[in-house]
Amino acid sequence: MRGIATTPLEIAQAFVPRLRERSVLGGVTAARVWGLPVPRRLDGDSTGHVLVPAGRNRPVGRGIRSRSIHERLWDARDLHGVPVASPALTWATAARHLEVSELVVLGDALVATSTNYERLVRPNTPSDGARTAPPLASLEELAGIANAWGNREGGASLRIAAARIRLGVESPMETWTRLVIVAAGLPEPEVGVEVWNGPEFVGRVDLAYRAQRIAIEYEGDHHRTDKRQWRKDIGRVNRLQEIDWFAIRATTAQLWPTPTRFVDQVRAALQRAEARGA
Repeated sequence: MRGIATTPLEIAQAFVPRLRERSVLGGVTAARVWGLPVPRRLDGDSTGHVLVPAGRNRPVGRGIRSRSIHERLWDARDLHGVPVASPALTWATAARHLEVSELVVLGDALVATSTNYERLVRPNTPSDGARTAPPLASLEELAGIANAWGNREGGASLRIAAARIRLGVESPMETWTRLVIVAAGLPEPEVGVEVWNGPEFVGRVDLAYRAQRIAIEYEGDHHRTDKRQWRKDIGRVNRLQEIDWFAIRATTAQLWPTPTRFVDQVRAALQRAEARGA
């Protein structure tokens, strides 16, 4: 008996026979197939988004939404048997449904090399235990398609988002933490900072104001449930404090729905650093 399709990739593989020649999945549908962090607010949308090159007949049918893509922008891939838009074209065609901040979250995931993005579906699966893997797209590719998108729907949002994407992010909530800080009018912290005390490697922190010696860490549930990770986190934070760094730790509760107190903590830490002449 055949198994039931449960993952977006498996569902897409079951959908493939409905696709015409040169039709590919795009937009939010393709983003799910690639394993990108599509916002939860779209969980109830089961529409299949399909792309065709300009000049081809667009498919119609219940539950299908299609659009034509200029040949100059067309870039299709085969992902484990599923015809799908390239990562960059997926990002661009998803702009119709996503806000700028959500496009940044997807963009950070696309350029990430960290295997902490466990849901990403890569053309070549990383070996067990690998900490890094080739990114699905480059900053140059995303900036290029954002500029080439012109005045098409979502073009302005893509160009704003492209300028805010950063290398070195390891989770969607790291992106969100950074965006919350910047949206509050505070300086943008540096991503993925390695802290050293002379020759001693103290640890890598999610976000940091290096000159002010302020570290900002997002703590997901696995930091609490994984005993080894929990002990490692405590040891790193204690060591940071020993070398005169100030650590701010955030969870989803601090960032959602109202991040006011978290932002105030970051602002106060920056003010204290300024007062002591950092």
